Amino acid sequence: MDNLEAQRARIQEKLKGQHFMHHIGFEITVIEKGRVEGEMPLAAFTKQQLDYVHGGVTATVADIVAGFAAYTMSPLENNVVTSNLQVMYYYPGQGERLRAVGRVVKAGSRLHYCESDIYVLNKGEVTLIAKATATMVVV
Repeated sequence: MDNLEAQRARIQEKLKGQHFMHHIGFEITVIEKGRVEGEMPLAAFTKQQLDYVHGGVTATVADIVAGFAAYTMSPLENNVVTSNLQVMYYYPGQGERLRAVGRVVKAGSRLHYCESDIYVLNKGEVTLIAKATATMVVV
């Protein structure tokens, strides 16, 4: 098994313990070296009072994809936790699905610097609604 396949297997195992992620319906769809993507349907409970995607949901999926992207750049015996997460909201999210793309910008021995882009899919249109930066700590 090459290292990326080992990382994918490790991430699939870690995903079993991501109970909140499963609760909101978010699923990882792509695992590559330094990059993870995922999607989820938008349901009433994922939105706030104006029918926009809740900011907490946006931040959660940004954190998930950044964190698992960091996992792909970490030694197999280590774990990764979030040290810092900053989310910039560009547009209100309205649509059928949410898509998140996380990538490692710089991988270090103890810290990985990551970014996430969050998109809403609505009637065939894709809109970037938020961007996040995150610092992940290798433990």
